[in-house]
Amino acid sequence: RPVAALLVLAVFATTAGDSNAAESALPRHNKYPINTRINEPFMGAVALSASAKQAWAMDVAGERLKEAATLAAKGQLSPETQQELKANFESHAQQATTNIAQQASSSPEASVESAIRFEAQLSEYERVLKEVGAVQGVAVAGLASSVQAERERVVSIREHAQKSSDERTTENKTAAVSRMRDSAKKRLKESSGLANTVSYALASSSARDVAIQLENASATIAAGEDLLDRDSQRKALDAFQKALGATETLNVFLETSSDIHERTGRIISRPEPKTQQSANTQRDVEERRKGDGNREMRNQGQATTTSAAPATENIQVSTAASDAQSRDDEKAPQSSERADSVERQERDKDRSEDSKEAQNPVSLPALPIPVPVPRLR
Repeated sequence: RPVAALLVLAVFATTAGDSNAAESALPRHNKYPINTRINEPFMGAVALSASAKQAWAMDVAGERLKEAATLAAKGQLSPETQQELKANFESHAQQATTNIAQQASSSPEASVESAIRFEAQLSEYERVLKEVGAVQGVAVAGLASSVQAERERVVSIREHAQKSSDERTTENKTAAVSRMRDSAKKRLKESSGLANTVSYALASSSARDVAIQLENASATIAAGEDLLDRDSQRKALDAFQKALGATETLNVFLETSSDIHERTGRIISRPEPKTQQSANTQRDVEERRKGDGNREMRNQGQATTTSAAPATENIQVSTAASDAQSRDDEKAPQSSERADSVERQERDKDRSEDSKEAQNPVSLPALPIPVPVPRLR
């Protein structure tokens, strides 16, 4: 195997320029065979471990489906080309599923993770292929049927591996939950970054849906961590698995959308899932938002009370001063009776001037009353 890898490496080095150009070539292009006969075999040869070989086979199978969807979007997916892509896809998909099944005997947790990812990938590729074919009037039933058959095979492998994993010791189950959580978080981070990178290729409705799905996946992971803190390992594992599958689906949609857009200028849509899982997760997100909003309203109410207190104190002080002034005014006539005539005349003169000012009052600017400013979130 090392010798074969070196031979492939030598061939690859001599055709490096054409290999780079061939990576973006589609079937029927003169450089396309370089990709399928040199580039991809080289990557498979240097993938020495079982897990690396499995990942390579999954990637190549996915490339054939992306190429088929792109050609369908361009209206150039002929029956002959579709049959060639179908055969190549089946070869690599079966290699991947066989590897996943073999992995279950030594590491059922790893097998479950790989199966969840591949199942989600195939499901989304099938959906995109059917959508593009329907829009462009291109028959893709044969290839779509092959994708469905491989996906059902992966589901069977996953269920068998999950059963084996459930029968393992508590220590192994704890490790399985931690592994699935880490994988879901890693894939969520990758999906978020990819969504920002290829946002130019998304319709506005698809961009909104992608944002919602990312938020749902994040909420599902958070719910799984809450369950893990309460020692509900099985429910936590289910949550992490759902999040992993959702983010894997998003990755396929984003990658395929960007490829089709770059090669054809077309934009494909991402319909909002109408599943109970999505509805429940979205409801959890809304309840968290509502709880945050209630806390924010309470905080604003406290801020309002605190800000309004000085104004109330000012009003009370002003009222007390007015009452004191009224009492002084009531005492004034009593003291004036004991004043001498000169003081009485001066007082009468002052009152006469006050009366004139009262007839022509001077407007004074109103004092500002402090108003609480709501905090911006």
